[in-house]
Amino acid sequence: MFPPRHDFPRIRAAFAAACLGCLLAAPGCREKAPLAEADLAAPPPAIPHPRVERDLRDLRKGGQLRVLFRYDSSNYFLHKGEQAGFEYELMERFARDQGLSIAAVVIEPGADIVSLLNDGTGDVACGSLIADPEHERWVALTRPTNFARKVLVLAADDRRANTTAALSGLTVTLPQHDPFRLDLQKMSDAGGWGLKLGTSPERLDAEDLVAEVARGKVDAVVVDDLVAQTALTYRDDVRVGLTLGEQRPTVWFVRQNSPELRMALNAFLRGHLNVGADGRERRSNDYTVLHERYFENPQSIRGFREADTRPDMGGAISKYDDMIRSRASFYGLDWRVVAALIYQESRFEPGARSVAGALGLMQVLPRMAGPQADSLLTPSPNLTAGMRLLRTIYDSYAYCDSVDRWCFTLAEYHAGPGRVTDARRIAMEQHRDPNHWEDSVALTLPKLSDPTWTSKLGTAAYGGGRTVRYVNQVLNRASLYAQVVPLGGPAAADSSGAREMASAANFP
Repeated sequence: MFPPRHDFPRIRAAFAAACLGCLLAAPGCREKAPLAEADLAAPPPAIPHPRVERDLRDLRKGGQLRVLFRYDSSNYFLHKGEQAGFEYELMERFARDQGLSIAAVVIEPGADIVSLLNDGTGDVACGSLIADPEHERWVALTRPTNFARKVLVLAADDRRANTTAALSGLTVTLPQHDPFRLDLQKMSDAGGWGLKLGTSPERLDAEDLVAEVARGKVDAVVVDDLVAQTALTYRDDVRVGLTLGEQRPTVWFVRQNSPELRMALNAFLRGHLNVGADGRERRSNDYTVLHERYFENPQSIRGFREADTRPDMGGAISKYDDMIRSRASFYGLDWRVVAALIYQESRFEPGARSVAGALGLMQVLPRMAGPQADSLLTPSPNLTAGMRLLRTIYDSYAYCDSVDRWCFTLAEYHAGPGRVTDARRIAMEQHRDPNHWEDSVALTLPKLSDPTWTSKLGTAAYGGGRTVRYVNQVLNRASLYAQVVPLGGPAAADSSGAREMASAANFP
């Protein structure tokens, strides 16, 4: 589900609207600019200052970096079941360098990003965020992650000249709460352009607004040039008009009380993007590859927009979605969690084999597969065996709450029951709750590699930190799938799945 939204104060908006109505009705008062400027500015955040203390050293203890992403086709999206996007891949490299896994939190267009940072929903905010002095009142900004300037996007058949004189009377829309809205109004007033600023529909981001221009829903929009140029690679019903304003850096936001995290992010970014004394960008090879993949290469950009590879566009997570959905329904499991597990186990490769002898999509050991032991490299029986095992483990933790239940289920699926039991024994010795995952067993599993504990338990060393990362990664991916993929929907199973659906006896 989406994180809680912090709605911008409605009383302030209603008051501003009422005052504006009075101004329009009273000719003598129309010149009062301060109210218009205040009305154009983005409202202050609901939570202006940090409410949590969580810097880089704390994140390393938990192993996760919570990142707020805007969902769009350039910076963060799902493609063939995988997370993708320019800022996602850049952030993933940083997290990997720090020994962290990313917990992606997808935010809705117009969400109060500052408040979501300050209440701890996220630790870093991404998404082509323009550096604006106003933001520094509430959050800390990193070095540039990219550079962008605002451009006008019009319908392809709108042939007006690319001059400011041709803008008179044109209604222009910007993404909700875009700080450039105020700058644009000032530019129009100073230059006598005669622009009209339209109201952005809620929950539409810059990419959506470009589509609205193509549909004739709005006259024109102002978006970042990177968004506009990317859109031109897969559509011919819009065009780019005037460039408006100067090039400005995009940045990441962090809480003001996270100086270590900000310092580490800046050190990372400094190694990938710099601007020389001559004003030219200096990019690392890695950064150059990512930038070309998501912003410059028409073939890859069009490939990322293919609907059948994008679950948010009605496509599939994998070609096994229908089969996974039908099996999961039978066993009473959320198919999106199962799909996330399968991605983590085999990347949806039915022929996958592990060094431990686990086979197929769900990496099932033959000795645990029952009647399907001899056919685990075939998707249908592999899913049956894997989900039967998963459900058995899940049922054994019925006394835990829903979140802990899934954490322990996934941990046992990955590490086996003995290691999870050992980690719970350590938790009890440390006076922690053995039935609780976070701040308890998630902290004691890594101790299974500590000689002090292995000698006490009489067990071989095991890298329990891998299991904690596995649980985090599966649940993070499942959360993302749940945000963009419906739970139900038609389950047009393959022929072997259809036969098994006809007789429940074929599943167990």
